[in-house]
Parts: sequence; structure tokens; C-alpha cells
Amino acid sequence: LNNQTDVLTGLVSNGRLEETDGERVLGPFLNTLPLRLQLTGGTWLDLVRQVFATERDSLAWRRYPLAELQKRLGGQPL
Repeated sequence: LNNQTDVLTGLVSNGRLEETDGERVLGPFLNTLPLRLQLTGGTWLDLVRQVFATERDSLAWRRYPLAELQKRLGGQPL
């Protein structure tokens, strides 16, 4: 990874509404949740734990549209 320690990746999540009859709503409901990791070295198990914790802490934002995040950041790429 050419010695990068700040890594930005994404988690694709299902953004379908979790309501009664939510499965009946038509349309694509995929969303990409950006995840930033700081690689500090360590074992593969340390990396897996860090990724798991980052995903867990970010799940509350999984339905927030990526396009809206980019718009609020003034069009800056994530």
C-alpha cells in the first residue's frame, strides 16, 4: 500500500426503508458509506478489529446519501 496510513474506503449498504411494506417501494436503495481508517501497524487481527469497530460506529449513518454528504462538503471528493 505504498506506506499510506490514512485510508478511505467504502461500505455498500442497503438503504431500503425498514418499515411495514418497505420492501414494496421500488427503486435502487444502495448507498455507499465512506469509512476512514488510520493504519497504525499491527497484526491482521488488529486490522480486522479496527475495521469492525469503524463499521459498527458508522452504521447509524448508512442511509445518509453519499451525494448529500458530497454536497454538504462543497463538492469535495471523499
